[in-house]
Amino acid sequence: MASRRELGSSGSSSSGFISPKLKCHCGNYAVVRTVKNGPNVGMKFYGCPKWPVTDCEFFQWVNWNMDNSNVNRDVEDVRFRLLEKDTVIGEKEIEINFMKETLKKVELKLKSKDEELKDTKKELSCTRIELMKASRNENIISLALFFSWVFFALLLVYLKA
Repeated sequence: MASRRELGSSGSSSSGFISPKLKCHCGNYAVVRTVKNGPNVGMKFYGCPKWPVTDCEFFQWVNWNMDNSNVNRDVEDVRFRLLEKDTVIGEKEIEINFMKETLKKVELKLKSKDEELKDTKKELSCTRIELMKASRNENIISLALFFSWVFFALLLVYLKA
């Protein structure tokens, strides 16, 4: 095991992640820290949560000196979770594509119905115009019939006299 002294002048910061599997010499759960400067900058290590106010000196690099079966188990667990996420993503992509196709069909139907509505409005407008013309013609014919009867009546009166 490496000691804290091997970090040299490098500083560290705690990431806040507490390892539920690893305990330091004090009996506390170790925290993950990151080397801030020096040759190991950016590397993560387990340390005592009470450091630097304790003499515990617990130190272990993350994923260093771990049992291979634990590492393999963790890797397999991560791979399985990744596969599950990939499967869910694939299912959602298929669902999205299906919804896009359905949306395209509905948009085509809507476009068709819009065109039918425009045609129906045109037909209705033409029918209204024809109805107005027919009504006007009916009034004209009624007036012509009235005046023809009046003219006929005057003609009969004139011929009898």
